This record gives sequence, structure tokens and C-alpha cells, in this order.
Amino acid sequence: MVLKFLSWLKENVTEEQFKDILKATDQDIKFNRISFGKRTSPITYINICIMCACVILRYQHG
Repeated sequence: MVLKFLSWLKENVTEEQFKDILKATDQDIKFNRISFGKRTSPITYINICIMCACVILRYQHG
């Protein structure tokens, strides 16, 4: 499920945007979940990734 989503995302954004989205997603998970001992399910990972993508794409187009 996650791999399919990431493949779709990579096809629909630039390489730089894709890297930025994954970096932001990893940072969000490390700061807001791992530091509090929470586990991240595949659905939660995808949702966090979508939120980061929205922010990054809005920032770059704004």
C-alpha cells in the first residue's frame, strides 16, 4: 500500500519535490511520533505524507 502510494506520488511531482516530501514526512514522524514512543501504521504514514505534500506543493506554487 505504501509502496503503491509512493510510486504514484513520484510520478506526479518533480524529483526535488518528492525528496522534500519524504524528508518532511520523516522529520514529522521522528519529532511527533518516535519521540513519544508511538508507532506509525502504513495508513498514518500515507496521511502524514499527504499533509507534507500539500504544504510543500502549496509553498512552491505560492
